[in-house]
Amino acid sequence: MPLDITSTKPVETYPVPSAPSSSDGNVFPNTEALQASGCFSSLLFYDHHCTDFCIRMSNYFVSADPGWYEKEDQDTILELQFALKGDLHYQLQDGIKLIMTEGQYNMLYSPSVRKISWFDSSNSHTTTLDIHFSPSYLQKMATDFPELAGLLEKRNRLLSSLLSTSPAQFSPDMLRVMNAIIDCNYTGDLRRVYMQSKVAELLLMALERILHRRVEKKKTIKLRQYDVERLYESREYLMMHMENPPTLKELAHKVGINDFKLKKGYKLIFGSTIFEDFNRARMEKAKEYLAEKNKSMLEIALLTGYQDSSNFSRAFKGYFGFTPGTIKKHS
Repeated sequence: MPLDITSTKPVETYPVPSAPSSSDGNVFPNTEALQASGCFSSLLFYDHHCTDFCIRMSNYFVSADPGWYEKEDQDTILELQFALKGDLHYQLQDGIKLIMTEGQYNMLYSPSVRKISWFDSSNSHTTTLDIHFSPSYLQKMATDFPELAGLLEKRNRLLSSLLSTSPAQFSPDMLRVMNAIIDCNYTGDLRRVYMQSKVAELLLMALERILHRRVEKKKTIKLRQYDVERLYESREYLMMHMENPPTLKELAHKVGINDFKLKKGYKLIFGSTIFEDFNRARMEKAKEYLAEKNKSMLEIALLTGYQDSSNFSRAFKGYFGFTPGTIKKHS
């Protein structure tokens, strides 16, 4: 179920039927690929060697309403979407505004590309990994996941739907599977078998995590517009001071909100705790620094909030499953 990336001016969007080049290696080699660009997005890779799903990675530059040039055979969306970089703000046809922050994921269905409004002033640059499934493939798992069955039932009635009303934070294990998919070097039948196994593993992990999240009894908090603005300010401040992160109370005092509302409101707005969000961000930033040849291990540790390289190395390996020296060696 591939989607054509188009705009109100189709001439601005052009497909190139060859594997796109990439400096970071995040491209499927030896596969049919499509690279496209326009006023809305740039497609990094596209793999559809398995009959039940296709895999896409895209950069979205949502700075203006693209409009949609829709073909007669309307493209539907039934996908598991991961926000790898940046936040994504959008609306389904019911008009409800949704937010998926970096490091989160959800599954959605829409009967048409035009039923989703991606334009929002809060959007800027977002990279997503999307796996588009056939309904028959997902139906096999619907017995064990009633919520998935509900989404497929709404699909049959051509109603836009989300698997969960709130996105979930993907785990380090899920990230490792995504990286394995992205970095796969197999070709032919071996590649197809590998992709089938990895996508099945990722789908099962995603369903288990987003649908079986622990339900906690907690105090209900009401967030005013002022509180929401302070929460976004706290996240921005935290990411900009990664080398010397404040404590919870220091951060609350800095942005002008009490620490209870900061702690509970942050998870409500961003779908993860402050620590989970910050730790994910600094691990990804550390990986970027490691690819640079001009930074030492100690310098990277200090830039990401660690006092020494040994603690940084242990934390990095615990998160990704391999040491930072592995990246240093290959870069």
